[in-house]
Amino acid sequence: MTTSQVDQKRAQIKLKHDLEPFRNAIVGAYGVLTWEKQYYAGIVFGAISFLYLLLWYLDLSFITLFSLLTLLAFFMDFVLPMVSRLVCSGGKWDGEQEAKFEEVCGQLYNIKSRIGEWYDYLFKERKPTLVVIVISLGLLILAWIGAIINNLLLMYCATVLVALWPGLNEKDVFKSIIQKASKIVNDKIQYGKKKLQ
Repeated sequence: MTTSQVDQKRAQIKLKHDLEPFRNAIVGAYGVLTWEKQYYAGIVFGAISFLYLLLWYLDLSFITLFSLLTLLAFFMDFVLPMVSRLVCSGGKWDGEQEAKFEEVCGQLYNIKSRIGEWYDYLFKERKPTLVVIVISLGLLILAWIGAIINNLLLMYCATVLVALWPGLNEKDVFKSIIQKASKIVNDKIQYGKKKLQ
């Protein structure tokens, strides 16, 4: 193994160790997000819709919403490991769950390393002027979109997309859509070729 591979393995082991108190919750959430059962997609969609409907109804100010979300995050960080240990004792943890936990930790490490690679690429390897211009244009476009479309609706759509993404990938929905689209395009191309002949 090279030095970088050893460092990656150490970082992945450290991440797994850091997430150890949350392992039961992580494995459970992974099962829900990847739709181990068919009705999990409806549960995810319904829960997100309910939360955003509640936010819309309460019409909280940004400061209040930020404070409540931060309080919820601190509360979950404190309570989740204790509840997870009480609900799922260590004796129920088996090899399959450990494999899922390691898979999730590997995926989280890959996401973390990709973000780091993109950061290094954009801000260390590329010309800073070009990066500033591109990011500024992107942020201006986002600001324009945010000015014409309700922000809560945008956040709702983004949250639903992010939450349903793992299940859509797991069930190969994108692959089947791409295959159907390429089949339609190929049929149209073949029809056009026949018509030209």
